[in-house]
Parts: sequence; C-alpha cells; structure tokens
Amino acid sequence: MLVEDIVAKKNGLTEYEWADLVEKYHLDVSPDTLRKAGVGVMLADAVMRGEGDNFVKEQTLRDLRNEVMAYRRSDARRTELANAIERAAKAMPDLRGEYEAGVSEAENKVESKAESKELVLALGDFHFGADIEVRGLRGEKMNVYNSDVFVHRLLQVAMQTELILEKEKIATMNIFLVGDLIDGMLRQSQLTRLEYGIVDQVMKLGEHLALWLKHLARFGTQIKVYAVSGNHSEVRPLRAKSREFEDENLERIVIWYLKARLDGIDNVEICSDCERRKLVEVCGYKFMLMHGDSISGKTLTDLARDSINLYGEPIDYFVVGHLHNDAEFSVGTSPDGHSTIVRVPSLCGIDKYAQSLERGACPGATAMVIENGYGRRCVYPIKVK
Repeated sequence: MLVEDIVAKKNGLTEYEWADLVEKYHLDVSPDTLRKAGVGVMLADAVMRGEGDNFVKEQTLRDLRNEVMAYRRSDARRTELANAIERAAKAMPDLRGEYEAGVSEAENKVESKAESKELVLALGDFHFGADIEVRGLRGEKMNVYNSDVFVHRLLQVAMQTELILEKEKIATMNIFLVGDLIDGMLRQSQLTRLEYGIVDQVMKLGEHLALWLKHLARFGTQIKVYAVSGNHSEVRPLRAKSREFEDENLERIVIWYLKARLDGIDNVEICSDCERRKLVEVCGYKFMLMHGDSISGKTLTDLARDSINLYGEPIDYFVVGHLHNDAEFSVGTSPDGHSTIVRVPSLCGIDKYAQSLERGACPGATAMVIENGYGRRCVYPIKVK
C-alpha cells in the first residue's frame, strides 16, 4: 500500500523513485511534493505503531545534526577565505616607500598651488540711470532702484568682496563687467523711467566706477578689469536694428574713461577693449565674457557652442548677464572638465519689464575662486539690498 511504500522509500528499502510512486498510485501531485509529504507519513505511521515519540526524537536529532554540519561547512569556508586574503596580502610588494613618495609629491603640489589662485568677480546689468519702482500684489515695494541705490549696492559688493579676499588669502582679482552698465534709451517708453539722459549716464557711471575701483584697490590687491558691451548701451542711428552698428556702443566710452582716470594707480589694470566678446585667461583657465542677448533666435547654449566652433578655442567658462538672474549649466566638455555657462545676476534687480513677464530675481553679483590646476574651487553668491 502507499503508506508502506513511502516509509520504505524514506528508509531506503525500495528501488522505487518518487515519480514511480506517483504513477503507481495515480496521485495528482508532483514527485517532489510526495517526497516532502513523506516525513509526515512516516510520523503518522510511527504513531499508529506506538513509536511516535521515538520518531520525533530521531527526526529532531537528525535535523539538528544537519544544521550543525551546515554551520561547520560555512565556517570552514569563511576561515579559508580569510586565510586566502591574508596570504595574498602578505605576498604583495611593500608599498610604503611608493606611497610616502606620492604623499610628499602631493604636498609639494599643494604648497605650489597655495599662491596660484585668483578671484573672479562677475557683475553687470547695472542699468545705471534707470529710476525703477516695482510694487507687489499688496502694493508693497519689491524693488526701488536709482543712482543712490546703485552706489549703495556697489559698496555692498565691495564690502563682501573684501571679506572673500581676506578669507581666501587672494592677492589678484579679475573683475568681469558683462554689459548693460547703463540703461541707455532703446525705446521711447524708457523716457518715463530715466533719472539721467544718456550722456549723463555715461559720465556719472564712469566716475562712480572709478571711485569704487579706487576703494577696492586701497588694500593693495592687484585688480584687472575686463568688460564686454551690452545691448542697452547701443547707439542705433537711423532706426537701426540690434547689433547693426556693433562698435557704436557707449560702454566703450565708460571703459576708456576708467583707464584714463585710474592711470596713476599701479595695482589697477583696465583692459580698454570693450567688445561684444572677450577671451580672458585666469590661472590657466579660459573664460569667455559675453552679454548673452540672443541673436537670430539662438539660445545662450547655441551662442556658447557656436563660439567654441567658430574660434576653435576650448572654453572652460562662459560668463554672461542679460537675463538678470543667476544660473549655471554645462554645454559640453573642455580639456579640464565641463564647459560651463555661468549666468550672473543684475545689480538693478527686478524691473517692470521683468515683472510683466512674471520673472524676477534678487540683485547681486557672483564671485568665484579659481585655482591653478583645479579650476573653480568655490562660488560666493553676493546678495545686496
């Protein structure tokens, strides 16, 4: 009968396989299921014969013995693995001399780099000459901007910059002016918001910047100033279109004035060329300065990639303004890492045009520590009120 055959199979007293038993008794189960049920069948058979307690004890001892043997095998494998790792480690050559030489070389490189970092201070979109008052949904003042506020914010930038220079122990600073330094007069609607006419904007801004740079230079920091032209400072005679007379830009006068005005200050260097684009190298890294206004519907990413392709120059950082808010994104790779667009905030802050587009950002500037052999070590966002 089935029970006897199962007991005989579990005790190894028959040549039947589990599949043979399934077929013999026409069972609706798999051979593996019948095998697993065999333990229960043996227990039931033992109970019927009055041997249940002995069977349970034997089965328990067998299971315990199997667990002990499995643990011993596992422990033996772990021990052998540990011994194999130890033997392999001891067989390796001594690395102490090579490691110590590498550490010494790295320390020398760090010491050589200590004096090879400079600060980049990027700012723009002053829109000097504009008289702006932007109110919020409840009539509160979101932004007030005029020539007095401009001077106040410029001094805040100077104060925060001096703290960065002192903290980072930096002796050289590169100032990037990325356009729209004056508000200009591109359209008639600007007449209602101008504090000064165009000529006065140029003259007054030039003097304010000269005094500001002289203030920054008093600590002996070596200052280099680079500038690119924006769209608001364009001269558009005969109803010319944007960038049609590219060289007719009033910001060139501002920079020319700064160079002449600060001629006697040894630690201030003004790069007199104020063009649409400017390539500047800082600590071995290439910076492309541009205002960032679009041309023929091109995006800022398009402009950056086109510059790399046109001039065949790998650019590490594109520093741009125009959109009045800070942002950063990559446009490819350079020999030293990512080719990155760094968009800097405006000093004037939100105006009514930005408000009409439901856009706005806090006024400020961007400072970056650039280190030779590393690139941009850190960024200091400068916020002003």
